Amino acid sequence: MRALRESIILISVLAIFVVTDISFGQSASDYPSRPIELVVPYSAGGGADIASRTFKDYVAKVLGQPIIQSFKPGAGGATGSAFVAVAKPDGYTLLVGSNSPLVVAPLTKKPGYTLDDFTPICNFSLIPLLWVVRDDSPYKSMKDFIEAAKTKKMKYATYGTLTAAHVCMEALGKMAGFQAIHVPYDGGGRTMTAVLGGHADIGIASGSGGMAGPGRLRIIAIGHKERLDILPDVPTLKEAGYPIYGIIYYGLWGPKGVPKEMVHKLYEAHKKAMKENGKEITKVLNNLEHVPMVLSPEELWTEYQVDLEFQKKMLSEMGALQK
Repeated sequence: MRALRESIILISVLAIFVVTDISFGQSASDYPSRPIELVVPYSAGGGADIASRTFKDYVAKVLGQPIIQSFKPGAGGATGSAFVAVAKPDGYTLLVGSNSPLVVAPLTKKPGYTLDDFTPICNFSLIPLLWVVRDDSPYKSMKDFIEAAKTKKMKYATYGTLTAAHVCMEALGKMAGFQAIHVPYDGGGRTMTAVLGGHADIGIASGSGGMAGPGRLRIIAIGHKERLDILPDVPTLKEAGYPIYGIIYYGLWGPKGVPKEMVHKLYEAHKKAMKENGKEITKVLNNLEHVPMVLSPEELWTEYQVDLEFQKKMLSEMGALQK
C-alpha cells in the first residue's frame, strides 16, 4: 500500500511538471493571448509617448492583441521603470525605455534596479541631441561657439541636471577646452524657450520643439554618428572634430526573464510594422526630429552598453557617480 501511495505521489508530481511545462510552452507559442500593458515612464504628450504611440497600433495589428499605454511618470522615468523591473516576466508588462532612466539613474542614485534587471526587446526610435542657438546669434557653427567659449563664460541650457544633454555638453567642454555655465530647465520645451529668450547662449535638447527656423532658432550641430536626412545641412559634432554621440534610444524593454520566443515575436512585429507602414511612421516621427529605427535585442543591448561605459566615465569625472 505504501509503495502504491508513493507511486501515485510521484506520478502526480511528474504530471504537475508536465502540465506546467506544457502550459508555459503554450503561453509562449500563443503569445499574446490578451492585451499588453505598455508602461510609459513619462507624462503624456512627450517624446516617449509619441514615439511609442506611433508604433503601437501597427504592432498591435500584427500581434492580434491591443497594446494599452499606461503612464507612470516620476523621478525622471525611474518610477515607471522600477514598476516594470519587478513585474512578472510574462510579456504582458513592457516598458518604453530610454537611456536616462535605464543607464544614468542607476549610476547616480538608487532607483531599486539596474540595467541588468531588464530584457532588451527592440528599439523603435532614436533622437539625436541638437545644439541650438538663436537665429540671430553670432555663432554660425560649433567652431564659432567653442572659440568664443574659450574666451568668455557662456551659459548653456538643458532639460535637466545629469541628463544626456548635460553630460554630453560637459564632455564637449572637456574635449574642446572650455567650461560653460549649466542652466538646467524642466523639459526640452523650456530649454528652447530659454535660448529663444536670450537666457542662454546655446541649448541642448532632444528636439527643437518646432522652434527651429528663420527668426527663431538655428541648429548648429547634432550628436549623431552621421548627418540626418531630415536635417541634411546640419553637421555632426564629429565633423567639428569632437566624436561625441548624444543619442537617446526609445525602445521596448521587459522585466528580466521574458522568454526568448516572446522577445522574438515582439521584435518581428515591430519590423513588420515598419516595413508595411514605414512611410506613415517616418512622417510622424520626422516631424518631431525623431528617426524611426528598429534595432534587434542584441543591437539595442550593445548600444546601451556603449552608453553605459561613456556615462560611467563622464559621471565619475563630474563627481556624480553613485558609490
